[in-house]
Amino acid sequence: MNEQQQLLTRFLMAPSQQYDKSHKRRIDHHFNDDINFKPAAVLIPLVPRKQGFNVVLTRRAEHLKHHPGQIAFPGGRFEETDNDLITTALRETYEETGIICQRNNVIGQLTPLVTTSGYIVTPFISTISSNYNAKPDPGEVDAIFEVPLNYLLDPQNIKSHQFHLRGEFHRVYAIPYNNYSIWGATAQMIKLLSNQIWEDKK
Repeated sequence: MNEQQQLLTRFLMAPSQQYDKSHKRRIDHHFNDDINFKPAAVLIPLVPRKQGFNVVLTRRAEHLKHHPGQIAFPGGRFEETDNDLITTALRETYEETGIICQRNNVIGQLTPLVTTSGYIVTPFISTISSNYNAKPDPGEVDAIFEVPLNYLLDPQNIKSHQFHLRGEFHRVYAIPYNNYSIWGATAQMIKLLSNQIWEDKK
């Protein structure tokens, strides 16, 4: 079994894990308040390369209302025509990036994440072809790039910061890579993926 197969096996066998306690409290608080969060989904695309898997990320267009210029996984909100959230993730990925991903390539999902913009986002992990042809939608995406998965999962590259808001401490993650800064919800999803694959209990 090669390194890529071992990584996928470790993900599929890993137990589901929660975000840090402050995020768990925010989810519970929001649901107890009966706030109507809009469902959404993103895709974490894994590309097989010679050195291992790379992860495809996008930089959101500067003119967008929510999170302009931020680094993100391709995805968006659930539409009534979508059969389920996997359909949402695959459709949005194609619309934003031109990348075609088949449903049978989806290998799992992570814990949903509540965002400050009023969405509850479910991340799905999938493999995609190493020969994918990216065609970014200029209305949505400024750039598409790859980052080695081993780099993203390295705890030394995942920076953690705490801040105090409304009587509670909150943790924010950030991952610098070349000229990009991966932070916020995207970095938190990567942190959860790191936890789930490597069973990091921190």
